[in-house]
Amino acid sequence: MNATRVMIIGGTGAGKSWLALRLSKLLGLAVYCVDDAVHDEDGKLRTNADIDRTVQSWASKDQWIIEGGNSRTYLDRVSRATVLVLMKPPRWLRVYRVAVRNKLNFSMVYWSWKYDEVFGIKDEKVVEAAGPGVAKYIVKNNKDAHELLALLTPERCSRRCD
Repeated sequence: MNATRVMIIGGTGAGKSWLALRLSKLLGLAVYCVDDAVHDEDGKLRTNADIDRTVQSWASKDQWIIEGGNSRTYLDRVSRATVLVLMKPPRWLRVYRVAVRNKLNFSMVYWSWKYDEVFGIKDEKVVEAAGPGVAKYIVKNNKDAHELLALLTPERCSRRCD
């Protein structure tokens, strides 16, 4: 398996950043967080065009891990990805993580709860749209995440890729 461009998507609180950081250490790839493209250095919201341009510039690089939403750029990323990971733990767990992390910020908890209905369909469609050359994984729990990390270890990958 050629894990040089890894796309990680899923709802708020799904564990995307957690997995991206571990894969980065494991594979030696830079991590790009879509949330970082949303605001400029002064905390000001960027335009959709600026956000999309930033994410597309990351996707054009030779190696990366890009984690996060912005479904407008899903096709740009999946067309170059070698690995696609959909983080899909149970809704209650995502909501709990968001509530704890964001100190019961109602808006964040609400969007975490609504994610599946509003954006989950787009996540499923991009998994379906990924070409045959893209390794696809759906991570539903910690066991799945740890199995994926073990599967993508450089030693195992080099044995499988030879």
